[in-house]
Amino acid sequence: MTQGEETECREKPRLMAEYENSTARFLEAVQELHRKMGTSPKEVYERLDRAANEARLRSEYARLSLEEHIATDRC
Repeated sequence: MTQGEETECREKPRLMAEYENSTARFLEAVQELHRKMGTSPKEVYERLDRAANEARLRSEYARLSLEEHIATDRC
């Protein structure tokens, strides 16, 4: 989108929703990890830790995608 265009960007809302959803999943993964900390076998903790880290990475990727789109599209 260039300056002066009145066209509505459809990609930005999609990317924002993706970021919001991935951030919510990250929060849920961290909360689950915290609930199980100290009460679960090491294997369970490690699985939950990996899941939380993967969710963090997906959230970070979604944020970067949104930021890149905003910078490129100027919307």
